Amino acid sequence: MFKGKSYLGIVILSAVALIMGGCVSESGSKIEGAEDARDAALAYLQEHEPQDAPSADIVWQEEDVTPPGWVGGVFKQFISDDWTVKVSYPVLPPENTVYQVVVSSIKLGWHWKGTVEFDGSVTELNAFKQMSKEESQRIAEEFVKNSPTFIFDGIEDTLRLTETLTARCPYCWVFIFEFDSSQAGYGDRTGQALAEVITPHRAAIAVEQLVITSAVMDDKWDMIKQEIVGEQERPEGMLSVAELLENPVYDTEVKIYGEVGLLGELFCPCFELTSDGEKVLVSYGLMVEDSGIERAPVSVEGLENGDWVIVTGELKTEGTHRSLNDFWASNIEKLVAASCDDFMELRHISQEVEVAVGGSFTVTLCSNPTTGRLWPESAQISDQNILQQTDHKFVPPADLSDRPPPPGSPGKEIWTFKALKTGTSTVSMEWSQPWEGGVKAEWTFNLTVIVK
Repeated sequence: MFKGKSYLGIVILSAVALIMGGCVSESGSKIEGAEDARDAALAYLQEHEPQDAPSADIVWQEEDVTPPGWVGGVFKQFISDDWTVKVSYPVLPPENTVYQVVVSSIKLGWHWKGTVEFDGSVTELNAFKQMSKEESQRIAEEFVKNSPTFIFDGIEDTLRLTETLTARCPYCWVFIFEFDSSQAGYGDRTGQALAEVITPHRAAIAVEQLVITSAVMDDKWDMIKQEIVGEQERPEGMLSVAELLENPVYDTEVKIYGEVGLLGELFCPCFELTSDGEKVLVSYGLMVEDSGIERAPVSVEGLENGDWVIVTGELKTEGTHRSLNDFWASNIEKLVAASCDDFMELRHISQEVEVAVGGSFTVTLCSNPTTGRLWPESAQISDQNILQQTDHKFVPPADLSDRPPPPGSPGKEIWTFKALKTGTSTVSMEWSQPWEGGVKAEWTFNLTVIVK
């Protein structure tokens, strides 16, 4: 639910390609749409690859293949008997638009990728090549060698191809590579406390028509997104369980997030909280200090195994009534969220959540003000005697990643609510263009809140 779909890959600056060795060709034509970008790319290929490039007299059929509900970008496809040209671009003023163009032929086996700018300049990102298993394997191997995990501590002479699988689509293969790292963990682990142990890795790299579409290490690490497969995206300002245990801070209030497990199955008022592959035991009752003073219990009414929550509390040292690294909760908030992926699939989303009287929860929604569409700062609450909004903030994309985001990337908006008394209330929000005549309710989010 939390993973947002950023508009990546559409805005690719020519300067990046130049640094990576791409070739640039300029023309005097102004590019004002997908058809112009297609023609500029084809003219570039006809100039540099006259023997094999698509001919200038091809008649093309145009299709709009923009996914339903997609905002901020356009996807066009031009088809002939032998060739396909795909053009994608962000919705920006023409002079600021960079078009990404892919020219390919399943029948003839050719593939090329580049960008076209407003002034007609063409930058080659992937050379015009015939698709083959050998070239696909080379792309997959280079991807592994340049992955943060391998760069950080991969042992070069252990890298080997162990298996090649042929996929069902044309020019599609999955390459299985194995290598050893000198330390445990994934990605760039600079500054982390690491176990000095030789760690074997297995990377499955899917290449479809010279494009890497999937890369998973050890069935748990997404090498493209650089995150644990299936993990929730980090709530802003929170620690994962793994981060807390790597650098433990005792008897100090912190906020951690994770998935609830073993609730109601342990011989204590406690449950397991898991995130980033590590677990901690969270106590919500019978929290007794060595002095004999018992802390107030925290309600888990409405909480179920599998829920994702933010827990405020303290990591404890070993004591008379507790074990080392027990976590004592002072507040538990349910995470309610809808990502860009969710809204791409279903523009109008409804959810339900149960909370206890006095409890609080957050709602996190994908947001991209660059599209001109906005969520309201104040949600519409059907019964404000039952439910009260206490906070709202926008988290820009620059705060969601260690890397600079591309232009037009989405951020998040987060609302916090508090349950005042028992009953049922609804929270409703619309993602709209606020001006008169603007698009209204392109996305909607409705939450039924049951307070017990």
